[in-house]
Amino acid sequence: MDLQAREPAAAADATAAPPLPSGLRERSFDIAGKRVRVVLGEHIEAEMAAALAELDADRFVVVTDARVAELAAGALAERLERTAPTLLLSHPPGEEFKNLATLSRFVDLALDFGVTRRSVVVAVGGGIPGNIAGVLAGLLFRGLRLVHVPTTVIAACDSVLSVKQAVNTGHAKNTVGLYHIPEAVLVDLAVVANGSPRDLRSGTCETVKNALAIEPAQIPRLRRLLRREADYSPADLGEIFELSLAVKGRLLREDPYEKHAGVLLEYGHTVGHALELAGAGRGPGGDMIRHGEAVALGMTAAADVAHRAGLLDAEGLAVHEELIGRIGICRCLTVGIAPETVLHHIAYDNKRGYRSCDGSEVTMVLLRAVGAPLNAEQRYLTPVPQALVAAAVHDLLRRGKECTAGHGPS
Repeated sequence: MDLQAREPAAAADATAAPPLPSGLRERSFDIAGKRVRVVLGEHIEAEMAAALAELDADRFVVVTDARVAELAAGALAERLERTAPTLLLSHPPGEEFKNLATLSRFVDLALDFGVTRRSVVVAVGGGIPGNIAGVLAGLLFRGLRLVHVPTTVIAACDSVLSVKQAVNTGHAKNTVGLYHIPEAVLVDLAVVANGSPRDLRSGTCETVKNALAIEPAQIPRLRRLLRREADYSPADLGEIFELSLAVKGRLLREDPYEKHAGVLLEYGHTVGHALELAGAGRGPGGDMIRHGEAVALGMTAAADVAHRAGLLDAEGLAVHEELIGRIGICRCLTVGIAPETVLHHIAYDNKRGYRSCDGSEVTMVLLRAVGAPLNAEQRYLTPVPQALVAAAVHDLLRRGKECTAGHGPS
């Protein structure tokens, strides 16, 4: 199975190749003139190792977190060691470790290991190790080959289908990074389906975001697929992945660096990223707010802002509430998060500067109806008074504190 980039044939949102001998499915998406191959299947550990071996790397650097190292990445690294020397780099799980300190440590360890321009960086895990690996690959020798092996729905449906690679600072998420195109994405749907119900719920949020902001024709299928219990089969997750790839593949072909139409993928992220940072490391036991959960709540806040501004009607607001409720995301996840901290992080949102606004405004992706974003001529960003955003944030956190549904981060 050749994973080297091929010359694209006729452009397509998500093109299908003939069935692979092992029963795997193949898709692809085009970014900046390069075709990125996507291979999906169930229980494909051996096939992934064989595919990576064909890249003719002199060394592999596998980047993961400590939890995934035990569950999947360690076994893949052992398989790769039979082909070429392999270094396993892991960090503790959690958003607070997606930072420059972790990146700097990994750079030194990779150089000590002897990586060269022929080496390949393999990201195994969720979006956090995937982003760290992406920046590492982009920086070393100004660009090593990168392959993503996502183990979560959120990574498979969102973060790995992108050229954006970034780490966080104390001010905001994804403020230090670069653009780097992956060689391939390898998805074992059986591994992805083994995630906890909470992680599976989190992962479906980005696909819902695509439907709300970009492709509302997908909403009927999502109504059929989404379940609060998150008891998804690998086949269900494959269908959810295909929905996400169809939207992201089209947008990335049109706007590979996500500076124009691609900014629509940031819907819900202005408040969502701030919630994610504000909720990181609130206590032991993994009770930090997940990325998808934060984006879902960020979408409710964005819909609230648009409704308060007279842009989005009650029906549009209700569709947001319905789909996020079908996933099983509850406002009580925000308990313990301080509104002042959220508003601080919003002030450093990574979309700053795309559009001029004064110090009393925040630029956000807003909708006038489901699937109808505002301000296409201004990168789909709308200046919003900070007071309006603050009111929506305070209301979101207040309703979370008052919630008695018992869906919090337990």
